[in-house]
Amino acid sequence: MTARPTYEQLEEQIRTLEKEADFRLSLGEQDKTARKNYNRFLKFLPYPVLIRDKNGLVSYLNPAFTHTFGWTLEELKGKKGRQYVPGPLREELTQKITGLPPHKNVLKLNTKRLTREGKILNVIMRVGIERDEKNKPTSKIIVLRDVTMERRINRNRSAMNRISQVLPQYPELEKIMQYVSVEIKELLGTEGANVILLDQIQKEFYFLSVVHDDPGTMERIKKIRFPMDELIAGQVVKTGQPVMMTSLPDNHPLHQNRDKKIGHKVRNVMVVPLRTKERIIGVITADNKKEGDFDKTDLEILNTIAATVALSIENAGVSEELRKANEELKGLNAAKDKMISHLSHELKTPVAILLSSFKVLSKKLALLPEKNWESILERIHRNLDRIIGIEDEVYDIVEKKSFVHKNLFSLIFEQCEDTIEALIAEEIGEKGVISKVRKKLDDIFSSRDLVVQQIYLNQFVENRVEKIAPLFAHRDVNTDLRLKSSAPIAMPLDPLEKIIDGLIRNAVENTPDGGRIVILVHNKGKGVEFIVQDQGVGLTFEAQKRIFEGFFTPQATLNYSSKRPYDFGAGGKGADLLRMKIFSERHHFKIKMTSKRCWRLTKDTDICPGSIQACTGKTGPQCDGNTTVSVVFPFFTS
Repeated sequence: MTARPTYEQLEEQIRTLEKEADFRLSLGEQDKTARKNYNRFLKFLPYPVLIRDKNGLVSYLNPAFTHTFGWTLEELKGKKGRQYVPGPLREELTQKITGLPPHKNVLKLNTKRLTREGKILNVIMRVGIERDEKNKPTSKIIVLRDVTMERRINRNRSAMNRISQVLPQYPELEKIMQYVSVEIKELLGTEGANVILLDQIQKEFYFLSVVHDDPGTMERIKKIRFPMDELIAGQVVKTGQPVMMTSLPDNHPLHQNRDKKIGHKVRNVMVVPLRTKERIIGVITADNKKEGDFDKTDLEILNTIAATVALSIENAGVSEELRKANEELKGLNAAKDKMISHLSHELKTPVAILLSSFKVLSKKLALLPEKNWESILERIHRNLDRIIGIEDEVYDIVEKKSFVHKNLFSLIFEQCEDTIEALIAEEIGEKGVISKVRKKLDDIFSSRDLVVQQIYLNQFVENRVEKIAPLFAHRDVNTDLRLKSSAPIAMPLDPLEKIIDGLIRNAVENTPDGGRIVILVHNKGKGVEFIVQDQGVGLTFEAQKRIFEGFFTPQATLNYSSKRPYDFGAGGKGADLLRMKIFSERHHFKIKMTSKRCWRLTKDTDICPGSIQACTGKTGPQCDGNTTVSVVFPFFTS
């Protein structure tokens, strides 16, 4: 028999039960608080949340879910809730959960969900799975994040980057616009996209580029022109405001006529202007959006593309005009070269005849006692030499190396060789004249030998100075030669001789009596440098900029017609330095000039007296003008 508890024991048990009751009560209060906080958290969570029980029925969804998708808890509670899941994706979640390993209770996937209005949203879904003791799913809490706009913005940004990077790669306007139309069609998810330009003269629209799901429709649209008042584009061009129409009325004559012409029904459309600085040149259109309706974001991206495209169209138009102008310029330049070459050749024959006649005349005049004709003949000879010099420079500039006339003359000459020789011998009694005539024909009509040779420049310059020195022996100009032993260079003889002689002659002609010129040759870097420096009048800054342009002379009035070569201030035809510049491009050497104008000659029209001695007694510093020309030839390489 169990002893009955004492009063004290009962009192102790009551106190224990009271403590336990208080503990359980506190746990209940904590649980209520936790649940309250949990519900508050779900309510204010900015992301849509949906909870399903073990049977897959909706037991809870938060306000963010209703805000994003439109469905309320009352509409989905206790239901499968498939209304917001696109048909093809309704088994996706179940299959993904089934395929999870037993130990994994969190699932993340990119998918799509529907709003109450039927709009498809791109979402990132996170699913938390609760399991029972047998590891079977009991309930699921699903958190979703709408990334539709985010992805759209990223897609738009990527498309703009691609367009901006690719546009410079397409030189042809139609290819540029075709690429842009493809990007627009894919970006906006439409059946078609077009770039339409306005013919300002005819006041008609024509399709510069057409992209459409149906190739047949593309071909038809490309061939069609529309008057301005037959397209919505006409309104856009007139007002400058874009148009977005989510649905077009079926019974409107404007739309019916357009659809009939293109053989394609336009259900919805966006049209934005192509605006340049001066005017609106056309529009970009996108029609028949495949999913949903056009919205403001679509309009913004199309406007952005239009702004970029309009600039490209304007640039392409300018480039096309420049291309046409360049082609025309090339044609004119070729015609000019052909004309100059022809005139250069035409000079050869009459000048050769004049020279021959001049020699005959000189011989006959030499028998006369009067000597008054000598100055006349000297003037004639000097100007004939000037004409020959002009022809020679023009020949080098245009570089035409063959003449059809040579073959013709040679053929006639060979056929009549015996007859010609007999007639000449009969008239003047001179033998061996045929070989002289043949040599003269070769001199007149043969092309020059421009074979690159190995040349030691110091020796070559020394020989050239020795040969031309008698030509300026009448001048009081000191020549200072500083010719160091140099490595061989690679140059043809003919242009090298013209460069050396021409630079020395220019230096002598620009140096007043009493001055000097320095001629230097030395190795420099990977080549040999030839320098000619004169103690002359120098060039103005403007003249230095234009000196290599050709047919530009620093002297305003002096030229070869008034003075002999190598005379001070003799001037020139203005083509000598141009010829050297062209030689430098053909034979890969470098030429440059630096110059300082004499301080006494402040204007182009100021004339030097021609003698340093003449300026010695004047106040101020002595003559300080100088010009230095440097030519660097590459080393010879076998």
